[in-house]
Amino acid sequence: MLLKIFLKVILLSSIGLTQVSIDSSPKSFSLNESINIISEELAPFNIDTLIEEDEINNRSDIRKPYRFANPISVNFNMNNSGEWITLEDGSLLWTLKVKSPGAFSLNVIYDKFNLPEGAEFFVYSANQDMVLGAFTSLNHKPHGGFSTAPVVGDEIIFEYNEPFNSNFRGEISIETISHDYKNIFFNESRGYGDSGSCNNNVACSEALEWQDEIRSVAMILTSGGSRICTGSLVNNASQDLTPYFLTANHCLGGNNSWIFMFNYESPSCANQNGPTNMTLSGSSLLANSSSSDVALLLLNESPPENYNVHFAGWDVSGNTPSIPVGIHHPSGDIKKISFDYDNASNSGNYWDVDSWDDGTTEPGSSGSPLFDGQTHRIIGQLYGGVASCTNFGYDTYGKTSVSWNLGLSEYLDPNNLGLNFIDGIDAIDLPEPLLSYSDIDLLYEISNGESNSSSFSLTNIGELESLLTYSINVNQFQNPLGGPDFSENYWTDSNNEFSENYDWIDISNIGTLYNFPTNDDAGELVDIPFDFPFYDNSYNQCFINPNGWIGFESDNNSWDNTTIPSTQAPRSAIFGFWDDLNPINDACNSCFGEVYYHANDDRLVVWFNDVAHWPTYFNDSIYNFQIVLFPNGKIKFNYSSMVGNSSSATIGIQNSLGNSSLMMSFNSQYVQNNLSTIISKAPSWIGINNIGNYSISGEIIQGSSESVNLVLENNQLTEEIYSAYLNINSNGSEPISLPVELINLNNMLLGDLNDDSTINISDVVLTVNLVLSSNYNFSADINSDNTVNVSDIILLINLILQN
Repeated sequence: MLLKIFLKVILLSSIGLTQVSIDSSPKSFSLNESINIISEELAPFNIDTLIEEDEINNRSDIRKPYRFANPISVNFNMNNSGEWITLEDGSLLWTLKVKSPGAFSLNVIYDKFNLPEGAEFFVYSANQDMVLGAFTSLNHKPHGGFSTAPVVGDEIIFEYNEPFNSNFRGEISIETISHDYKNIFFNESRGYGDSGSCNNNVACSEALEWQDEIRSVAMILTSGGSRICTGSLVNNASQDLTPYFLTANHCLGGNNSWIFMFNYESPSCANQNGPTNMTLSGSSLLANSSSSDVALLLLNESPPENYNVHFAGWDVSGNTPSIPVGIHHPSGDIKKISFDYDNASNSGNYWDVDSWDDGTTEPGSSGSPLFDGQTHRIIGQLYGGVASCTNFGYDTYGKTSVSWNLGLSEYLDPNNLGLNFIDGIDAIDLPEPLLSYSDIDLLYEISNGESNSSSFSLTNIGELESLLTYSINVNQFQNPLGGPDFSENYWTDSNNEFSENYDWIDISNIGTLYNFPTNDDAGELVDIPFDFPFYDNSYNQCFINPNGWIGFESDNNSWDNTTIPSTQAPRSAIFGFWDDLNPINDACNSCFGEVYYHANDDRLVVWFNDVAHWPTYFNDSIYNFQIVLFPNGKIKFNYSSMVGNSSSATIGIQNSLGNSSLMMSFNSQYVQNNLSTIISKAPSWIGINNIGNYSISGEIIQGSSESVNLVLENNQLTEEIYSAYLNINSNGSEPISLPVELINLNNMLLGDLNDDSTINISDVVLTVNLVLSSNYNFSADINSDNTVNVSDIILLINLILQN
């Protein structure tokens, strides 16, 4: 599929673009005397070579982005370039002229832009016919950079005026100046009116039911005004109007200075050019992945109220969408809408729209949202395809359900509510919900074969008409970072769970060297001295693959990692760091590092000791990590020393069918030195409303309550005490985590405070100390009256005398 896809991205010029600035003029224009401006000249380059490359790209079957300028790296700042002068009013003036001979226009990217209040910055042509600015402290961006649109001509002047007694000295640093060799001001590039005639304007009758979602979609432009892609504002589980923006990974490049144009659409069903003044500048990249071609941005500023935007809903369930609908800016044109009246086709990490029935997409549509026609929720963003008005071919969209575990969930469900979908909302001030919950005793004493339960309530005591969304789960972690999968596995790490520490197990003197036949094949089976429960099976043997994982059923020599779940990835496998690793093996004497293992009744340790990554792309990348299995099914990854590039690997677990997994990381910078990652199954002795049901979610309107029932069961438990956490997440409070404890009465010796399996004088001393300190311990409460007092001391002494 990938070989026949072209990316629907295009660079299209729109010179009429505005940037946020204030009405002012350069100080030098009003001076009585002209000033001398120091000039810098950029080195020439071979334009003919660039034009030849452009012609080759134009003939290619794969459409490439339109290129009009050659970016030239520079290092001009207020300290090493230009000149400062002091004016009569005490203010400071800095100017610099830059020339790139033969350029039709010049546009600029700044790596530092920080101005004090009252300072003004301008960019203008040498003949002063074109002036951009004033730019002020209002133009600061979180990333510290800035960009300005193209200025006509091959000379550009920078002018900065700083008031007397400013709070600090302004800082402007120029890192790139782009030389326009095609004359974008001649306006041969495409924009309004250039999309195919089969496209539907969003004001036409077929789009009437989609007016909310239409307001979420915006066109993406470069700082130079080139129209490249489409994307959409998306809602999040907190519904707090954070300006998250979804688009395609292949559109990325310069997003710090991108411009987002909202409401660029015809006011009627007929083609009319739309407004271009509703723009926002700049964004920060939060998450991205090539696996589903997704990128999630945070806009540097929220859309003003008069933009009347909508934050689109989404669905990450993976259910096949019916009547797919796309909203987009084909060829940089006014906003269009397309319909397919058949179900989308499932294509791994992507949805395929086999053929649009009404409308199409074009270059410039990349990153645009695909909506489920029934629910009006986003289920993907445009990756590529061959559809056009003259070719009734397919389009391919990256699935939001796949992207969810590739970074989206961290931002779109920040409190881990566990929602599979959410509807869109308008940009209005929503009433604030507030969560209240009733008291609940979470200490249970239960004998074998018995159960217990208790109820508590959640109430929304927030503002009138507020809506509280909540999720509750019970599991073994106070701060789970992911899960559950189909088998109710959750995961966390030592950076986030106070009860879990980095715990390296030293087997350097007791481990057995594991031998590999080749770079990518496992060796002999390793015996596990206990039955290890993993998904729906139990194993007493495993094999070790040199590419950073262990398995239980069939080996897989795939050295190129993928996302999981996947039927193409190793199955029934535990991925400590799956990629093309190269420990010493029988077919490679030049490889580096060795793998050892050691097992006893308490655990199996597999140690990748200073193992090398494939050197072609990962030179000097050496990894020291462990995979540890425990009899109760718990898994630990211990990362001791991860030297070099450690951002290309899959970390997680997958079942034997390849349809259920937990993925901690895919090709991201997750691992670090001295980190432990822990995977564990939810406890079998507890549930919400029913044993084995570990999570619920819902909504509560203001003034209403929901009752929750916590159920516990002692079904032949063997340990003395069992612990878990009741975790409550909502948009009406900070996350709440309450400890739950089950005391197994059949496995407890009353009076044995020091857990030495006998009751003696030492336990009497400990009980006396409890009485004096007014503390409580269940083992010391011999008469079960919920207090520890003198009566318990007398009973304990009698028990000792009887024995």
